[in-house]
Amino acid sequence: MDTSELSQLKGKRLDYIVYCHACKTLKQSASDKQFEEGYKKGLFHFSQDKHLLADLLELYQINLQRLAGEWLASTTNSSVFAAEPLEAVLKLVIKDHSLRF
Repeated sequence: MDTSELSQLKGKRLDYIVYCHACKTLKQSASDKQFEEGYKKGLFHFSQDKHLLADLLELYQINLQRLAGEWLASTTNSSVFAAEPLEAVLKLVIKDHSLRF
């Protein structure tokens, strides 16, 4: 996924890609049907789950700081700017794990 595609990810599309990453990490198959059904029931709304932020920062050793009115999520290998801290962290996880969609 290139930088312009990554910067455009928001809402449900971002949630879907994070869902696919979670499935891959858990060695499970990602299912469009399961995602859609779960999303309607309030599951898989990763981009709105602020409780997830601290776990992701620790798990992936991500640094987070506010610069010039945006949030910068970074590791030693890469970085991502976004309007919200959780959005920046989720996009960095996607970028660092080279997910292709």
